[in-house]
Amino acid sequence: KIRLQVQGEAAKLEGAAPRGAVHIIRQLGLLGLYKGATACLARDVPFSAIYFPAYAHLKKDVFGEGYNGKKLTFGEMLMSAAIAGMPAAYLATPADVIKTRLQVEARKGQSTYKGLFDCAQKIWREEGFRAFFKGGPARVVRSSPQFGFTLVAYEYLQKYMPYPFGEEPKKLETLLTSGGSEDMSRVRARNALKILLDVHGDFGKKITPGGGSQLSPAGASITPGESQ
Repeated sequence: KIRLQVQGEAAKLEGAAPRGAVHIIRQLGLLGLYKGATACLARDVPFSAIYFPAYAHLKKDVFGEGYNGKKLTFGEMLMSAAIAGMPAAYLATPADVIKTRLQVEARKGQSTYKGLFDCAQKIWREEGFRAFFKGGPARVVRSSPQFGFTLVAYEYLQKYMPYPFGEEPKKLETLLTSGGSEDMSRVRARNALKILLDVHGDFGKKITPGGGSQLSPAGASITPGESQ
């Protein structure tokens, strides 16, 4: 992608016709297509580490998702995702600069790089610290709306297309859901029993010295030798 984007400039300087993706693949080979992959990971991992926590905090602490059952609107969700992408994109710019330098074909008079650390050292020595943040604002302008719409699409897909094999949460009965004819005290007692059974599957059983357990018909525990 990087080489295709600079093909026009390179062809203009060298007086040659621009060449397409097939020529680039033949020139680099299969392994050459993965040049700069380490720098790409060094960019994307910190980006995600900044972006997703910032997105979650913006939804909850700025726009109040979950407070009093509030659900965010489309605009609030988009703003949360877009704002979270701004610091993440800018702070990950140094790794993006290194990745781009490794992937662009060096022209005459330009520095060549042997790897990630060699590239970082040469940029620092030849151009200074500011060079690591070249194109930072442009990355923010691109990444902020890109990941904003990406996260909003994910949220809505998750909402309207739920995971088909997920377990549905258990619903407790109330006077309304039980039909309205049953005594509320019985409904509450049954709900309390459900909770106790969920907490411990051996509720109502007594462990005997031999490791077994018995349960009487009325729910009382008995052991061998006790009167029945």
